[in-house]
Amino acid sequence: MIKYKLKLLLITVTLSNSVLFSQNGFDYYLSKDSLYRYNSSAKIIDSLLNFKITESARDTSFYSSYGRAEVINLSQLLFFAVNNNPEIKSIEHKIESLDFQADEKSYLPDPMLEAELDNIMSDFKRVGMINFFVSQMFPFPGKLGLEKKSVLNNKSMFESEKLDMAVSMMNMVKMNYYELYFINHKLSINQNNQLIVKTFITAAESKYTVGKGMQQEVFKAQIELSRLINEEFVLNQERKNKFSELTKLTKVNINENTRINFSDIDPSFLLKTESFDFNENETNKLIDYALENRADLKTLRNKIIMNKTDIEMSKLSRMPDFSIRLGYKILPFEERNAFSVMVGVNIPFAPWSSGKYGSSIKKTELNLKSTTDEYEAKRIETRNEIVSIVNNIKSIKETINYYHGVLIPQTENTLKSTQYSYETNMTDFLDLLDSYRMYQDANLMYFESLTMYLKMIAELEKATGINLKN
Repeated sequence: MIKYKLKLLLITVTLSNSVLFSQNGFDYYLSKDSLYRYNSSAKIIDSLLNFKITESARDTSFYSSYGRAEVINLSQLLFFAVNNNPEIKSIEHKIESLDFQADEKSYLPDPMLEAELDNIMSDFKRVGMINFFVSQMFPFPGKLGLEKKSVLNNKSMFESEKLDMAVSMMNMVKMNYYELYFINHKLSINQNNQLIVKTFITAAESKYTVGKGMQQEVFKAQIELSRLINEEFVLNQERKNKFSELTKLTKVNINENTRINFSDIDPSFLLKTESFDFNENETNKLIDYALENRADLKTLRNKIIMNKTDIEMSKLSRMPDFSIRLGYKILPFEERNAFSVMVGVNIPFAPWSSGKYGSSIKKTELNLKSTTDEYEAKRIETRNEIVSIVNNIKSIKETINYYHGVLIPQTENTLKSTQYSYETNMTDFLDLLDSYRMYQDANLMYFESLTMYLKMIAELEKATGINLKN
C-alpha cells in the first residue's frame, strides 16, 4: 500500500513538472516570435505612459526643420503642402537632370586615339613599324536627334506627373481642411446645445421644486448634458487628428494653438441660385477643358509621343553607323613615313543579327497600342467622373437650400414653441427633447451637407484641373 502511494505521488510530481515545463516552453516561444511579441495587454501598454520623458530626450528635429504656424489659411496650407513635399522635390530634381541628359545626347561618341608597335623582333631590339591612329564613329543621321527627343518626351511626362502629384496633394489638404471646418461647427453646435440643455435643466428643476414636474425629467436633461460633454471631448480629439493630418501633409506643425482662417468659405455665395448651376453646355465645356488639361491625361499623351519616338528609333536602328580611322605610320627602315585611311560601317541586316530589330519594333508598337487604349479609357472615365460630380453638386445644393431655408427655421420655431409650452405645463418633457433633437439634427445635417458640397467642388477642381471659385 505504501509503495502504491509513493508511485502515485511520483507520477503526480512528474506530470506537474512536465506541464510546467511545457508552459514555460510555450511562453519562451511566444517571447521569440515577432508576431506575438506585440500582442501586449492593455495593462502593459498603459504602463508605458508612466515613464517620465525628460526635456532633453524630446525630438526637436521636426520643429527645427519646419517650425510651427500660429495663423494659417487655405492658400498657405496648399503652398506648404506642395513646396515641402519631398516626392515633388525629387521629381523636380529628375526633371532638371533630364535637361542635362538631353544636352548629352547632342554629342558624338568619344574619339579613339591608338598607338601600335608593329613587327617587334623576338629579341626586342628592333621595331619594324610605329603606328598612330585617330578614329571617330558617326551614328546614322537622325539617331542622335531622336535620342534627344526621347529624353525631352520623358521630361514632359515627369512634368505632368509632378503636376498630377501636386493636384492630388492639394486635394487631400482641402479634404482635411473642410472636415476641420465641419468639426469646428459641430463643436460650436455642441456648445449651443449645452446652453439649451442647461436651460432645460433649469426649467425642469423649477417645475420639480414646485411639484409640477417629475424628477426623471431632471435626470433626462442631465443625461443629455453628459452626452453633449462626452461628444465635445470626442470632437476635440477628432480635431487634433485633423491637425496631425494637416501637419503630415504640409510639414508645418499645426496644433490646437493654431488659428486656421476659414474666411475663403462663403456659404452665402455657395447658396446663391446662380452659383454652380451647371447646364449641359457648361458641363461639356468642363469635360473638354479636362480632356485637354488634366495632368494624368497629359502624362498619357506624353507617353504616347514617347512610344512613337521609340518606334522611329527602332526603325532607324536598322540603318548603319559609320566610322572613320586616320593613321600615321613611322617606318624606321623606309625613306618616308606613310598615312592610312579606313572607313568602316556596321552591317545591321546580317541574318544572324537583324531579327532583334524587328522584335524591337513590334515591342514598341505593342507598347504604343497599350498606352493608346489606356488613354482612351481614361478619357471615358474622366467624362463620366465629371458628369457624376456635377450631378452630385446639384443634388447637394438642393439639400443645403432645403436645410438652410426650410428645415432649420421650422425646427427652431418648433423648439421655441415646445419650450414655451413645457414651461407653461402644456406639454411634457419628451416632446421638448424631440423638438430639441430635431433642431440639433437639422443644424448638423446642414453643415454636413455644406462640407460635402465643398468636397464635391474640390473633387470637380481635381477632375478638371481648374479652380472653380476664381
